[in-house]
Amino acid sequence: MLGEALASLPRDRPIVAYDHYGAQARRAARFLKDRGFPLAAALEGGIEEYARVADPDLARYPEDDPTDHLFLRQIPRPETGCLTYFLGDLSAREGIIVDPGRDIAPYRALLAEGNWRLRGIVETHTHADHLAGHAALHAATDAPIYLSRRSEARYPHRVFADGDSVEFGSEEAVVLETPGHTFDHVTLHARDKVFTGDTLLLGSCGRTDLGGGSPELLYASLTEKLLALPSDTEVYPAHFGAHHALPERHVSTLGFERARNEALTQGSLEAFVRYMTEGWPPKPTDFDQIVRTNLDE
Repeated sequence: MLGEALASLPRDRPIVAYDHYGAQARRAARFLKDRGFPLAAALEGGIEEYARVADPDLARYPEDDPTDHLFLRQIPRPETGCLTYFLGDLSAREGIIVDPGRDIAPYRALLAEGNWRLRGIVETHTHADHLAGHAALHAATDAPIYLSRRSEARYPHRVFADGDSVEFGSEEAVVLETPGHTFDHVTLHARDKVFTGDTLLLGSCGRTDLGGGSPELLYASLTEKLLALPSDTEVYPAHFGAHHALPERHVSTLGFERARNEALTQGSLEAFVRYMTEGWPPKPTDFDQIVRTNLDE
């Protein structure tokens, strides 16, 4: 039956496989290419990403898979080009919020609508482009704030280091220390997903001239930590859109970024350092004040 199905497919025209988020479609495309269909490809990001970015009227798959306890919600902030994430355990109704913005109303609404208990508020790093919302969210929920052991924050918080995890129900987000954009930067790894903050963006990476960054450290974080993960690992960055000279896409994979991301295709440490130190726009005029505020409160 499989042979008959393959025989019915054209070998001289594009074949696009798609699914919910793209992971299974990439496997299907590889399967077809291995069997003589050179134009086979996968819809990057799946129907979910295509519907969000290209065709909002397109019907999506159900958001919650009842066989999967991990619930994920992206919360874009178009005015700043920032992305916040909520990760939850569907059975325990417990979750964490990653990189909240100053306006916490959308997060409180999500928690109330889903009857969620917030177990933690995580900042991937000290932000220099926007005011963070961890303090207000902590005041509203009493959930602890988690930061890198390298953070210089002066407000009460819990610290984590490489290999530690933040638990919510039966799920967990494992900490990968990924300094470079800032010295205190971390990435969260949950199942087949990484929440990369500014360490890895879609098509690029975070600049290293704000908040004590280092091109050399960032190169090591990218090549030794993130690219050591499987290629079909899904990448969820902290920024998107024209505000940051980035694409409007909200999700990618390590395999796609390894092949297409200009920061990951420099070829050597020396080339990467040149890339990170030449041709970047001027620093935001108020970044020092934003950093101080985000460290103080």
